[in-house]
Amino acid sequence: MRNAEWFTIGGGQWSGRRHLSGWMLTAIKTEPTGLRDSGWRTLATCPVCHALVIADDSAARGDESWAHEQWHARTDYPDPGEES
Repeated sequence: MRNAEWFTIGGGQWSGRRHLSGWMLTAIKTEPTGLRDSGWRTLATCPVCHALVIADDSAARGDESWAHEQWHARTDYPDPGEES
């Protein structure tokens, strides 16, 4: 599968959901914000526009990668497999 190719997730928690291939994940260490927070944050680089988005469920706004790729689907990178 190539980068920035839409596909359907085949199994697990997100089974059946459309997703873009090629997200690159990384992590950074920040100051902990609470008792159970280690300070590590997960970041993802978009395979379409190379924007860096938060991909950490424990962050204040949660994983933004899903919302980011849906923005692409609505604007400049439509999903050819999405039903109308």
